[in-house]
Amino acid sequence: MGTPIYRSVVRYLKPGFFKRASNLLRLDDSAQDREERFRALVQNSFDIITIHDADGTTLYESPAASRILGYPAGALVGRTPFRSIHPKDDERARETFENLASGGDPVAIEFRYRHFDGSWIWLEVLGNNLLEHPGVGGIVLTSRDITERKHADEKTQYLENYDLLTGLPNRGLMLDRVNQAVAHAKRTRERLALMHIGVDRFKIINETLGHFVGDSLLKAAADRIKSCTDETNTIARVGGDEFTIIVPDAARLHTVSATASKILAEMSQAFPGTSQDVFVSASIGVSLFPDDSKSADELTKHADAAMYSAKKLGRNNYQFFTHALNEEAHERMVLEAGLRQAMQRDEMYLVYQPKIDLESRQVIGAEALLRWNHPKLGLVAPARFIPVAEESGMVSEIGEWVLRTACAQIRTCQGMDLFPQIAVNVSAHQFHQYDLSKLVSTVIREEQIAPESLEIEMTESAVMHDAESSVVTLERLKQLGVGIAIDDFGTGYSSLSYLKRLPLDILKIDRSFVRDISHDANDAAIVRAIITLARSLGMKVTAEGVEDEAQLQFLNAYGCEYAQGYLFGEPMACDDFTERLRPRKKRVAS
Repeated sequence: MGTPIYRSVVRYLKPGFFKRASNLLRLDDSAQDREERFRALVQNSFDIITIHDADGTTLYESPAASRILGYPAGALVGRTPFRSIHPKDDERARETFENLASGGDPVAIEFRYRHFDGSWIWLEVLGNNLLEHPGVGGIVLTSRDITERKHADEKTQYLENYDLLTGLPNRGLMLDRVNQAVAHAKRTRERLALMHIGVDRFKIINETLGHFVGDSLLKAAADRIKSCTDETNTIARVGGDEFTIIVPDAARLHTVSATASKILAEMSQAFPGTSQDVFVSASIGVSLFPDDSKSADELTKHADAAMYSAKKLGRNNYQFFTHALNEEAHERMVLEAGLRQAMQRDEMYLVYQPKIDLESRQVIGAEALLRWNHPKLGLVAPARFIPVAEESGMVSEIGEWVLRTACAQIRTCQGMDLFPQIAVNVSAHQFHQYDLSKLVSTVIREEQIAPESLEIEMTESAVMHDAESSVVTLERLKQLGVGIAIDDFGTGYSSLSYLKRLPLDILKIDRSFVRDISHDANDAAIVRAIITLARSLGMKVTAEGVEDEAQLQFLNAYGCEYAQGYLFGEPMACDDFTERLRPRKKRVAS
């Protein structure tokens, strides 16, 4: 290129570049010195400088073109750049250049350009129309390689929108896709289905077998869910163990049901673990547009409510949303919000269900029962709020409060020379998720009570859920000297081979068997069998729900040691319970 080209090109470099370059000049430099200096700057610029005619044909390329694009020096001259621009960017690049060539304002554009080795690099291009400039007569483009920046942006965008473990869209991207799907369904008047999937028992597996097994299970679960859907569906991981599927054009409900059934079948198959196969199931909730709502947010909430309904109904099933579920979901949110402040506001308290020695007819202890007096809902039954506490992760905190409060009541009674044994119920979450024996030991020491004055109760199903682990936990509790009872015995799935290994003191017969023992031969036979079994294993028996003399006579006749029920008194406040104990002045062995 001739000297005028160099003189003109440097005038249209970026302002900052021009300023730095001009600072290198001395006012007394000759024209030839200045041109030589500018020539060196252009030749060594990190940016590509090219000049094109009105049709895009390259008239000049700076040395940076070869260095950045990999082509031999001068290879771009005489050809247009459009043949090397990515097909998805070509039309936009042509329109931008044509607008600039027809007199449009200087403009910046980003596009992908094919490198000499065949790969694609990103260029940021600034254009200026100097076709009418006597020393240039062309369009000057300054191009910068921004590939690393674009890759960093893409990575950031991926991290913001996708789940790293499964590679699926995350909750944020899913919500955006739901909004798009709802907008499309409104335009086309099509039905849209939203499926919310929860992996049952995942938290237990993750915390007992470790996060490596848990992560592997989630990745496999994502693959299985994808295998049950088609390309039109969007699948996202929206929480730790939860997934959502967007099903467009869901005109036929039986198709949605078939997909849900297929997912349930896939999820119920064994997942390979590190040392053994792992088994889980899934609970699925389905909401429909426009049947259930025309709002993306409400559809999402409804699918979530339906999933919780499926869990409540025993897991491993799917449920379609109903407006009754919406009311349940609202109540659940109210209860969860209230639970987080209930203990701080002294809304929770304990009542005590007396435990009677059937031989002496004396009160020897009680079962501590939790009650919650909600400021707006009034007295909330444990059956309503305990499941919410378990699902929200607050059951451990509440359970510890119950244990400490009951032990404080034991200490108060012992200070009055009264020695009841108080039973405290332990949830399955408490029993399996942390060192229960350590907590019990700490509370006994801090409250300075006799260990035998405390009895720990857990349900049969909670113990048998992981029998091997339960044996270890119960043995540690037994070493502390506390009593151990199995609650609701007969309603679970005990294995006699494990039952004989468990260090138990008490089997509690569920009230459902006691209710009709005086006139139902089957219930009578079950109760007799439990009493006989307990005696042969060196355990004692407590019958729950005793309400009349006929039941009491039956239990006495077959050697049941203890009983609870309205025949002996309703659950009562701590002061009333203490009053019931007053005639008793010495310790009675349990």
